[in-house]
Amino acid sequence: MSFDKAKAMRNAERFVAQGKLRAAIAEYRSVVDNDPRDIATLNMLGDLYAKNAEKKEAVACYLQVADHYNTQGFSQKAIAIYNKITRIQPDSIEVSAKLAELHKNKGSLAEARSHYTTLAEHYQKNGRRLEALAMYKQIALLDPNNTEVCMNLADSYIRENQKDEALEAYAEAGARFSRQGKNEEAIRALMKGFDLKSTDLRILNGLVKAQTALGRAQKASALLEEILENEPYNRDVLYLLIECCIDSQNAAGAERAVVKLVEIEPANYPKFLDLIRIYLNVNDPESAARILTMSAEYMLAGGQSDECGKWINEILERDPAHLGGLRLLVRYNSWLKDENGFRLSLERLYSSASSKQSIDDERFALNHLVVLRPHETRFRDRLNEINEQFGFEEGDTETTATEFLSEGLSAFGPDDPGEHSNGEVVEGTVIETSSGFEFHRETETVELMPEPSDLSHADQLKIQKELESIDFYIENDYNDLAEKALSELAAEFGDREEFAVLRRRIGAEFDEPAKISASVVVEQATPEVTASTIGIDQIRSEFGLETAEDTSDEDYETHYHMGVAYQEMGLMEEAIREYQEAVSRVEMHDGTRRFFSCANLLGHCFLLNDQPKHAIKWFERALETPDISTEEHHGLWYELATAHEAAGDDSEAIRYFEQVYAEDVDFRDVAERVRNLVASPH
Repeated sequence: MSFDKAKAMRNAERFVAQGKLRAAIAEYRSVVDNDPRDIATLNMLGDLYAKNAEKKEAVACYLQVADHYNTQGFSQKAIAIYNKITRIQPDSIEVSAKLAELHKNKGSLAEARSHYTTLAEHYQKNGRRLEALAMYKQIALLDPNNTEVCMNLADSYIRENQKDEALEAYAEAGARFSRQGKNEEAIRALMKGFDLKSTDLRILNGLVKAQTALGRAQKASALLEEILENEPYNRDVLYLLIECCIDSQNAAGAERAVVKLVEIEPANYPKFLDLIRIYLNVNDPESAARILTMSAEYMLAGGQSDECGKWINEILERDPAHLGGLRLLVRYNSWLKDENGFRLSLERLYSSASSKQSIDDERFALNHLVVLRPHETRFRDRLNEINEQFGFEEGDTETTATEFLSEGLSAFGPDDPGEHSNGEVVEGTVIETSSGFEFHRETETVELMPEPSDLSHADQLKIQKELESIDFYIENDYNDLAEKALSELAAEFGDREEFAVLRRRIGAEFDEPAKISASVVVEQATPEVTASTIGIDQIRSEFGLETAEDTSDEDYETHYHMGVAYQEMGLMEEAIREYQEAVSRVEMHDGTRRFFSCANLLGHCFLLNDQPKHAIKWFERALETPDISTEEHHGLWYELATAHEAAGDDSEAIRYFEQVYAEDVDFRDVAERVRNLVASPH
């Protein structure tokens, strides 16, 4: 026989009207037992139990009703029901905890604090000190301006030997004091935390901010440097020290800290750029140019040419004749392939070097100008005058090439016009022949075979950047770092001549590798400059100034190999940028493997850069490439599974892992990955 709910409800209402509470309770009880989802009737049943002095039964009904409203997100209704319970059981800890959370989530902070206080006092009275501290912590969080409760909480944690919690409380107290402008009180609170753990980042960050606000940034720097004496490779402390020194315009201290940081992680090299502004603010363009020289290669390769140009202009605005700034300007225009800008910057460098009697700079500029402007005899005449005055000859070993390479002007490369591959300087014009490079001089012709290279483009780029870093170490007397870096390079690439040059600068010894001999044929000629031996197209090609001549294949290879180099150095953002440039120059169906390679590497870079959703996109595009092998399918499915797992999508991860597992159970660790994912809840 089915239950007649409507009849039971009518009977219950009639019994209530007659004052027959027990009979009404029985009817409502039958309704609730047959329909547990009837929350309104359950609430009325609780009211009847309460009215009939059946407190235990009333509370049981109210708890079910309140928990239902709480679960459904009806916080105000839940609060009303829990308040009914407190009138029946005012000491209910369970209800106080529920009300505290509800009021906190609703934003009723005063009511929440009242209930948390009740809980804290209850736990304290019953000897449950840790639970009491947890409640006091909640009270502190609800009142962001109350510093006293934070300090008391921290001291209580110390008594309970809860050091981590005490550190957090002291840090919070310091932050609150600082927000109120009470920096002295903030320092006192934070120093208590410092005594517990001197390397806690929140404590140190608060101390730096408070000391800086009081104009004592140097004191904060000294504290950080003291920590680094014991932990010289603590990245977090180094970062803080750099920021502290930058805020206080302490360029020397910042530079020392950046050098240490770069030694740990070369990817932090751009931190040097922050120093440029400091040096310019104190009107030190020499130091600004030195730092920019060390950073320019990264900026240009990383697509920040506009920013690089901005810094160069700022240096030259302060000193238009600054040699370091002009060297950078020459290099910058070469990178941009701006033929006119390249020539004008060389002329500026020549003029400034001439007035400052910097023979090396002047001679460098002239060596290029006589090629770019062969009809202007003043450049040729001055170059001849310098060579005659200072005795420069073809066999000289003291050349400007190495010095400019160490200054970062490597953009011109080893095949610089007027420069042998072994570093000897020869003035004149250049013609590329089938047998090598031919230099036409006023009195002789020198024929050189180009130096063969057993290094890939990526290796050459890596060596170039490492040499710039080593040169910076040497200039700033970090000889130990320089020697260590040179040893690592020699171990990886073998001893090379450019390594030997830098070793000699720091007095280190090593067995110099045998130099590749050049085949030199000297022929006498009439003392007349041959201006027609090279055309403008050849000049552009020789200096890397060609504009529309590059083929798409060359562009692809350049960007692809740059991406490989950056990926090997851990510079993922730069690698992604280069791979994206490379993949934009190829087609998926062009019959080559180029699109597949780029898409696959982009997926790996995004995954290493904690961007799994972008990685998924590129792995999926790689899968669309025609004619990929079964093994390549397995590899891409595996990587897609890994990316989905990193993105938190376990169901998709399992799907791809199982595709691999179904076809090759021994592929990498796929069997274990499938077991782990299937066993874990998701």
